[in-house]
Amino acid sequence: MKKYITLLIVVLFGLISCEDFLVEEPQGEPTNANFWKTEADVISATTALYIFNDFQGIYGRGMNLYSLVASDDFIVGKPKGQIEEIKDFITSGNGSYTRDIWPMHFIVIKRANDIIRNVPDLEINADVKNFALGEAYFMRGLAYFQLSLLYGDNNSGGIPIVDETIVEDFFIERPASVSTSYEFAAESFTKAAALLPYFDASNNDRLGRPHKNAALGYLARVHLHNAEFNADSWDSVITACDQVINSNKNSLELNFKDAFKIANNWGSEYLWSVPSNTIGGSMFAGSALENRGWGKYNGWGYFAPTLELYESYEVGDARRDATLLAFGDEFEYFGSTRKYASANSLTGIQLKKYLEPFGYANAVQLNPNGDHPSTNLNLPLLRYSHILLMKAEALIAKNGAGSGDLEINLVRARAGLVAKTGATLEDLKSERRAEFAGELFGRYEDLCRWGDAAKIKGALHGKRHLGVVFDTAEGDNKGFPVLSTDFTQVFPTSEVWRQRDNFILETHRVWPIPANAIDTSRETLSQNMGW
Repeated sequence: MKKYITLLIVVLFGLISCEDFLVEEPQGEPTNANFWKTEADVISATTALYIFNDFQGIYGRGMNLYSLVASDDFIVGKPKGQIEEIKDFITSGNGSYTRDIWPMHFIVIKRANDIIRNVPDLEINADVKNFALGEAYFMRGLAYFQLSLLYGDNNSGGIPIVDETIVEDFFIERPASVSTSYEFAAESFTKAAALLPYFDASNNDRLGRPHKNAALGYLARVHLHNAEFNADSWDSVITACDQVINSNKNSLELNFKDAFKIANNWGSEYLWSVPSNTIGGSMFAGSALENRGWGKYNGWGYFAPTLELYESYEVGDARRDATLLAFGDEFEYFGSTRKYASANSLTGIQLKKYLEPFGYANAVQLNPNGDHPSTNLNLPLLRYSHILLMKAEALIAKNGAGSGDLEINLVRARAGLVAKTGATLEDLKSERRAEFAGELFGRYEDLCRWGDAAKIKGALHGKRHLGVVFDTAEGDNKGFPVLSTDFTQVFPTSEVWRQRDNFILETHRVWPIPANAIDTSRETLSQNMGW
């Protein structure tokens, strides 16, 4: 145990050599001699599982860079070498935004295993015990799901399986197939679902902690991705989705845009999100905001939506205008109604989905620290629409076109679109793109598992707002347009990212394991093939 703790610490921080850590007492970690005594100890241990939430390398920008920027839906919104290397598939994985993804996940796995190992024998309240175990299984499953998506395949192998029985020999070989990793994640989510209660928004002590439908939803998601390697997983997708649907605990928000409002952080569509507020939480909303925030806030401008994404929406699809801003579109910003224009955007389009917190006067919904731009809007990771479209895809995969019409049309009706008859896999693909644009683990991972390499490779386009005069009173060349701006003007389409002919699906569907993990693995880890 002592070795395992210290390995994770050195991998994360790289402060001194691995050998030094292996002979020192671990600092800041409880030991069996002084911990695992009371309910308070257990609650403290479960709280420590949620280090993902406030860490920018996970849900702030790190994993989002791999998932969003790599796709055809986004480009790097401003010059930033580390991110441009990700977009061009030449990254080493060792940049400051991504190098801690692997070790952070194994810290969560280690903490979850500690709970699973120690809590069952404690004489504490049964509800506290079961909930703690459910949390631990859920977070272990989540860690393996995310690691498998990012780093696992059948060329280099899956993710080393470290369960609660492993306390000393923690240098574990990779399984030959990522399917093994997905199956381990599925096992963890299944155990979590059996232990966890349904979500209750009135239970303030448990807001932001897992519940039964979150575990079942991720169980379906694991099987969705594993189905590429094991077709039997399609049945498991349907079964898990039906358990969520038949519970009658969740439903779609009436309007698509309402799923991304602070008032609905814990609404009917919520299954899992990153709890956020003006002190901490996900920084993604700020990292996706216009670079320099039109002189009002420290937007980072890393995620610029492409013209390809904008034009992919059907006419009349309410999701487009709820997801994206194009030139002249109205939106609320710091208490004023504005019309969108940008002196900075390379594509001339802004991700709108997470802009609600920036609409209020006096920045009341924003972290005052623009270097940590969290907001009061939770970052959604799993919504009820995921359940419907996962079931639809599984039905189509098993039974052919038309078998997923019911679920697809529920999502389309909410978007203001007419029902489809005989919906195909291509129709399903379009629905997923429109529904989940700008959300973690969507478009890029979908294109990879569908084998749609050509869509990843293609050149990308935008419409830069050239010639617009900006109000220098709000910041030189970064404020809003002067009142005389003609918002009917049309800008030429330009190529904003060249075709990426170097993309190889078998290589680049996964990312390079950071060197800090490989260096401390005693040769049990090798780099993913091609990286």
